[in-house]
Amino acid sequence: MRAPRDTLWVWVAAGALALAGCAATGDETQDYPSVTESAVSTSNGLGVINGLGVTNGLGVTNGLGVTNGLATTGLSSGAGLMTTAAGRTTVAYLVRCALPAGASITKKDQYGNSYVFAGLLGFAPQWATSSCDDHCQEYVSACMIAHINTAGVHVPLWIVAMAPGVGWGLNSQYPHQEGSFFGNIFVSPPKAYYCNGRDFDQGVVPGRIGANQTGAPYRDPYDLGWWKDSYCADNCTAADYPNSASGYKACSGYNNVVTVFRQ
Repeated sequence: MRAPRDTLWVWVAAGALALAGCAATGDETQDYPSVTESAVSTSNGLGVINGLGVTNGLGVTNGLGVTNGLATTGLSSGAGLMTTAAGRTTVAYLVRCALPAGASITKKDQYGNSYVFAGLLGFAPQWATSSCDDHCQEYVSACMIAHINTAGVHVPLWIVAMAPGVGWGLNSQYPHQEGSFFGNIFVSPPKAYYCNGRDFDQGVVPGRIGANQTGAPYRDPYDLGWWKDSYCADNCTAADYPNSASGYKACSGYNNVVTVFRQ
């Protein structure tokens, strides 16, 4: 039988930066490499989207809203996600996906302790001060889903997308196209999807596409059963020339797709 699929964990970098380890929280500081290239080198490790309810997604019950900026009331201090370590980990990954390198927000937990969350990838920079529309929600969702690792293992990844802050540039150190991720985890119920890249069964690592895993919060809408593997190439729209071999710009009506490469 085919190996089961993926789940959620996050470690992000923007423009092109290699990261390792777990997300910093509390008053810890994190030193990030500078962004110099067009795609993103990152390490994944968000075992599940902590605080993501299967019914409500990343909704207002978690102290997170899309009608206001993250730096203002879009993310509540002292409530919801900010009240637990797992929730703050989710916030750390969310901010890293949404905001660009150099940007950050500060929020407090229920005890008044301050936490600084730094941006990295810049999929939705506008969310810092204004609302997060469908375009914003889909890119942040795809970014977070792309960092899921059901085994909780941090492994290097290379991310490409049509988003201006990321781009389609490839890296020879990441030769295997693992898969593409898309959906919207801000709606109820959340929509979280992936499809197999052309090399999903090459360089397989724990907790990622192609590995034996359970409990993944997203699914392959193109899964044809044990007898045949489904591929992004057969179901999604490739990036425009000359980047058609890099990744996909649309899958099943979602136009904000993130494609991942492995070493």
